[in-house]
Amino acid sequence: MTSTNLIRNLRVGEPLSFDGGRIKVELEFRSGTAARLRLTLAEDVVVDKPSVSAAAEGHSSSVLPN
Repeated sequence: MTSTNLIRNLRVGEPLSFDGGRIKVELEFRSGTAARLRLTLAEDVVVDKPSVSAAAEGHSSSVLPN
């Protein structure tokens, strides 16, 4: 399998879309090294479960406001 790397700086509220708009990402909040992303996905997009959760890595979603 081949892959492509994309590095993009986003401002809060700025959207980014992939695959003809089937996958949309928006930066909702950023503070230090933590960020909250909103992903809007077409119904048939498959999301792989991470092998290690953010909580297990010592990150906490409680630092980010709702």
